[in-house]
Amino acid sequence: MKLNFTLRIASENDKRVFRSFVIERSLMWDTSVSVDASAKDSFEILLTDNIIDAKAALQKKNPQSEVIFFGELSEVESEFSSLLDVWPKTESENIRKLRFEKLLHNLQTRFDSWHYKNLLITAIDSVPDLVWFKDKVGAHMMVNKEFCETVHKTKEDIRGRSHYYIWDISEEEYKKGEFVCMESEEETMSSGHTSIFDESLKTSEGMKQLKTYKTPLYDMFGNIEGTVGIAKDVTDFGNMGLELSILVENIPFPLILCDANWNTLKMNASFKKLVGMGEVPIENFLYREWFQQNMVPISEEKIDQSGKSKKREYEMNADGQLRYFTIIEHEIDDYFKNVSGYFVILNNITVAKEYEKMILSEANTDSLTGLYNRRYFEDFIRNNAIKSMTLVYMDLDRFKEINDTFGHKRGDQILAGSAKFIQETFPEGISARLGGDEFTVILEKLIDEDIVKKRCEELDKKICTLVRAGELKISISYGIASTDGSRNINALLREADKRMYENKRSKFN
Repeated sequence: MKLNFTLRIASENDKRVFRSFVIERSLMWDTSVSVDASAKDSFEILLTDNIIDAKAALQKKNPQSEVIFFGELSEVESEFSSLLDVWPKTESENIRKLRFEKLLHNLQTRFDSWHYKNLLITAIDSVPDLVWFKDKVGAHMMVNKEFCETVHKTKEDIRGRSHYYIWDISEEEYKKGEFVCMESEEETMSSGHTSIFDESLKTSEGMKQLKTYKTPLYDMFGNIEGTVGIAKDVTDFGNMGLELSILVENIPFPLILCDANWNTLKMNASFKKLVGMGEVPIENFLYREWFQQNMVPISEEKIDQSGKSKKREYEMNADGQLRYFTIIEHEIDDYFKNVSGYFVILNNITVAKEYEKMILSEANTDSLTGLYNRRYFEDFIRNNAIKSMTLVYMDLDRFKEINDTFGHKRGDQILAGSAKFIQETFPEGISARLGGDEFTVILEKLIDEDIVKKRCEELDKKICTLVRAGELKISISYGIASTDGSRNINALLREADKRMYENKRSKFN
């Protein structure tokens, strides 16, 4: 930074002396000096032998202006404390130049001192962590803005104070050393290098856990005069900063971090893409609201033994397509085991779920007709035995003759056609092929038997159209049984089977 001086010189002789010297000094130093000019961003120095001018300038004096009087000390004895200096009115040109050089040097030192102090204050106030400077006995010499906001005190109030006053705990508690490691300061000064500590701190607002970095301070003679400390508040995960952001972004699943009230703190790019965040600020994203609007549970919730974690499967409609996720919501405890937030991971299981559906479909579906198979039918009957239902057993008539006459390929076509007509006739039913030419339909409620018979007769007429070969015809025999959930399920099956064979005998006897 360039230091600017404005000199107002009353003596014409001194003007002449200084002009040549000013030019010489300005070239030698990175310093701008002007004579009898005025600028807002410069020191203004008045050099005068007029006592009236000197007193008038002292009355208007500000921190960036000074007055040097040429004359006897006795002339300005009452104003001496306000003057920068008193110089003899006459002395050799060389001595005058030396005085002036000292003046420039002192002002440069004064400027540099202010400048570097300002740089230090600006730098530490921009740090989001706590920063402090202490002397050897633990009194605070300087702290940053974050430190003041944390302890709710001003820099002036903190300066010269010790720990227990600043953190609002009693001197007795501080001396016990239970909640702050007093030895860490001594250890840092003894080691002579930066040391790292984990320190629990008792404050008026409760306990805090700090990660502290302490470094010894040396004076200009090489002696340790105190320490400088930087503390990261790691009491809860919301204060973990850059390291946490890097971790979150590199997790390969959609991930969101929320505080204890479910307000969004961080989310990674995968989560933003999933929810279509774009450039919307994450603090405007309400996770709980989005979750309730988009996620439909498809499994039972699983809670771990500690009660800290919940896991469940959900489906989500994304752009008209169903996607499936396992969602884990996990509590995050602070250093003192209090809940300070939550992390939520969404594991996309869409591919696995579709594969599972395909496996189940193949295991429970008849490959020829597309109807459910005997396995699925038996599982359904067993799992729903106490519910109301109407059961229809069906068997194709003369299917073996047709199969023997026209071949298995034609037989398969008739089975597939029969299955199609069954689904058309009973669209609300659970239709299954039990094997060979046996079929069944489960209607999940009690239906009047005459209504079911009428629909079976309509089905029989449709199936008759599948074969037209002279005297050789295909038809269907059926048996109907129902329960309100109180009947033995095996008895229900036997009744339906018995009625079907009664129906078949009535046709061919």
